[in-house]
Amino acid sequence: MTSSDKTLESLLELGNPAVRRTRAEHIEHAMRVTLMLMDADAVAALTPANRRGKRLALHAGSTAAAMLPPPPQGSEVVRSLSECCEPLVVPDLSADVRLAAGDSCPGVEAGPAMFIPLRQRDPIPGYIAVYRGRGRAPFTLSDSRLILLLSAYLSTTLDGLRLLSGMERLAVTDDLTEVYNSRFLIAALGREIRRAGRFGQELSIVRIGVDNLKGYVDQCGDLRGSLLLREVAALLAQQIRSFDLVARYEGDEFMLLLPQTGRDGAVGAAERMRAAVEQHAFPGVEAGAVTVSMGVASFPNDGADSAALIATSERAVRKAQQGGKNCVEALAAPAPRKDNGVWPAAKLPAGGSSRKSS
Repeated sequence: MTSSDKTLESLLELGNPAVRRTRAEHIEHAMRVTLMLMDADAVAALTPANRRGKRLALHAGSTAAAMLPPPPQGSEVVRSLSECCEPLVVPDLSADVRLAAGDSCPGVEAGPAMFIPLRQRDPIPGYIAVYRGRGRAPFTLSDSRLILLLSAYLSTTLDGLRLLSGMERLAVTDDLTEVYNSRFLIAALGREIRRAGRFGQELSIVRIGVDNLKGYVDQCGDLRGSLLLREVAALLAQQIRSFDLVARYEGDEFMLLLPQTGRDGAVGAAERMRAAVEQHAFPGVEAGAVTVSMGVASFPNDGADSAALIATSERAVRKAQQGGKNCVEALAAPAPRKDNGVWPAAKLPAGGSSRKSS
């Protein structure tokens, strides 16, 4: 394979959309390609996200990139690239004290160096730096053009990852409250029910209705009402475990998904959240003016699938609202039997509650 063929193959592989890599994996792969193409002793990468001075360095023969400490006076190269956005090719890095102080590469005796701007949607560029030891041949114009092409591939790839991450986040997040949306909740609930059924575990959901929201909006306005829902969502999110889930279900209702949690545990968790909302002073009103009513449903007692659990939680939260609000309700259900490895659905007679007396 000729040098040109190897270069083309490397660049095509670098930009191959079928290869799924993380941001860090893309950067390290680009560094390895640069080492090979430039016959360099080391390569460093400073991305715009790390513009405070942290750099990744990969030496020839190393198995993994290492983090370099930030230069004490900042990066003179970044300042230069910000002004001209042109490759900076240095015949001997040791001859330029300003560059060598902050942008040299530990482990490589300063010699020829080349710094190529790495731009994303950021006013301050990062760079790809290529180093050869003292006494080796300086980098050529052809070298700088090749690495410019590589940096363009990498910049485009990193921007694409950022946009994809943002789109994926928007797809599962409620715009107003910034917690999960109902579509993601339903999918997650189905997965957790299957897992709980397979391992004979319990799980619970808690449906949450915000009490007196209409009165709050009449008093404080629509914008305040929207901000209230966001604040309630934040309060709920602060109370859950790392593997629990809070989502906006519909309108002024939220739902919690609590894996590996039975009825009693879910009622206790819901009661703590109810108290947290009751004790919180929302803008324009005193603490206690805004409360929540909560309905608990647990697998397998209250249903063997998503639809049954959600229906039970709806009946429970309606009972809480009709019974005075600001309380937690859980409908009683008979103990389930497990036949042939499948949890059966259960009948749903009315039952107990955890009520805040007024």
